[in-house]
Amino acid sequence: MRLRAVVLLALPLAAGGAFFWGPTPPEALREPAVVASHDGVLQLTLTAARGATQVGGRRVIAQVYNGSYLPPTLRVQPGDVVRLRLVNALDETTNLHVHGLAVSPRDTSDNAFLHIAPGRAQGYEIRIPASHPPGLYWYHPHPHGRSDEQVRNGMSGALIVEGLLDPFPALRDVHEHVLLLKDAQIGGGKVVPRGIGDDAIRTVNGMVNPTITLRPGETQLWRIGNVGADLYYLLTLDGHRFYEVARDGHRLARLVPKQQLLLEPGAREEVLVQAAGPGTYALRTAGFDTGPQGNHYPGAVLATVRVKGGAVPPLALPKRLLPVADLRRRITDRRTIVFSESADGDTFFVDGRTFDPNRIDTRVKLGAIEEWTIRNESGELHDFHIHQTHFQVTEVNGVRQQSDGYQDIVNVPVHGEVKVIIPFTDPNIVGRFVYHCHLLSHEDKGMMATIEVMP
Repeated sequence: MRLRAVVLLALPLAAGGAFFWGPTPPEALREPAVVASHDGVLQLTLTAARGATQVGGRRVIAQVYNGSYLPPTLRVQPGDVVRLRLVNALDETTNLHVHGLAVSPRDTSDNAFLHIAPGRAQGYEIRIPASHPPGLYWYHPHPHGRSDEQVRNGMSGALIVEGLLDPFPALRDVHEHVLLLKDAQIGGGKVVPRGIGDDAIRTVNGMVNPTITLRPGETQLWRIGNVGADLYYLLTLDGHRFYEVARDGHRLARLVPKQQLLLEPGAREEVLVQAAGPGTYALRTAGFDTGPQGNHYPGAVLATVRVKGGAVPPLALPKRLLPVADLRRRITDRRTIVFSESADGDTFFVDGRTFDPNRIDTRVKLGAIEEWTIRNESGELHDFHIHQTHFQVTEVNGVRQQSDGYQDIVNVPVHGEVKVIIPFTDPNIVGRFVYHCHLLSHEDKGMMATIEVMP
């Protein structure tokens, strides 16, 4: 319930006369504030603190950056330097990870092993290669044992490397939206820990059911990020298809039409949406079941899409984008990684071991291109993520996958497996980093391992 009074009305939606009960008039979608680089440098201070913020129009006590449940979107160019000062005003350790960026894991760059004690501050300098893929990435804390709690509270924001549509003149000027998906569990006026998905409020840019407006025929770019801690999002848009441009910040070789999008925890999708005729449509996430050992939670209407005004001619969408190299013929080594968990679901393992930051679990030489089989021996879904690099998904439960592009998150089916090819070829990533399940409650309970790329 909002603090101000609302009138609840049934709003007809274009798909088969369905109804959504919600406040009227709906609020227009608000974009995150933007901090952009200038002259090759992005400078920013982030203060992590516990205090009052707004979640879905409600005053809530939470741990957030700069007092906001929706911290600024960082926009950079390939070749830029990010100089960021992180002030820890929490009463617990924190740090910062730039998810998906192919940057150094050493020193004060994207170093998940760097920890900032309460009351201290840390400067980060993150150099983005000039050849870095353009797209949607994100930032969040990564202190082992605290990642889930801090991201659940709202400590996550977007980072965009510019240039995704630059090679396609007809698409360069399309209007874009950044849609950050977060969920909050609130009790007693504060964010509280509950079971995954229990009584969760789903938000888009910190708002409950905002309105997105398009003109009939208009094409927009939606940059959608699942920047919450543990929930899956299975998205549909009544009366529309999504045209997938990029996954996890990596442009695909072709536009892929999709009726629905699965965003595992940590995943991003960049899609084109072409508006249908005038009307009101719902952007929905379906109810989700992660397996007999996992969680089941309901769906929700995430946003109301209004198509109105003067029609515009739909853009002719390109069938092909730019080529993407298929890595299948370049494999230098193979290994198997096993995800498992205890019967009570309180301890999670990678290859039978819980995370130890002082142990190196995997060593790889720079230049290797390895095929990893990720096997899930548990009764619930996990999603595999590796820092500093991307991978090509080649098989899911033995079914060959088309080579359209790369990603940094992949769903691992219950009692199933996926095969991915990981290039360790970028000299920027030499050093020590981690791979893990990106359901952060699983990561915090042990499902993470350490890898070192050696020169």
